[in-house]
Amino acid sequence: MKPFLYLFFLLFGLTLNLNSCKSNPNKASDKQKKVLQKQEEEKEKAQKKAIEMGKERHLNIQSKDTRKRMKSNAKKFKNGGQPAPKKKFFLFRWFS
Repeated sequence: MKPFLYLFFLLFGLTLNLNSCKSNPNKASDKQKKVLQKQEEEKEKAQKKAIEMGKERHLNIQSKDTRKRMKSNAKKFKNGGQPAPKKKFFLFRWFS
């Protein structure tokens, strides 16, 4: 009976030891993760800014007539490539 009791306490002690090791996170790795995440966010911001500047430059290069056409096309295709649907007569909309 005693060997089983010793084995039980040995296994119980090991499980407590293993669980306590897992519960303490490594603080250095958390700091590294935060730094990497911040760098990725800065890269994304820089990329978005570069895209916006490119769009502005492209618009400024165009002639006045072309800019007007581009503006009217942007209004037409506001919904991601689909022209805005024309609204039906208000009575049809109310009773449909």
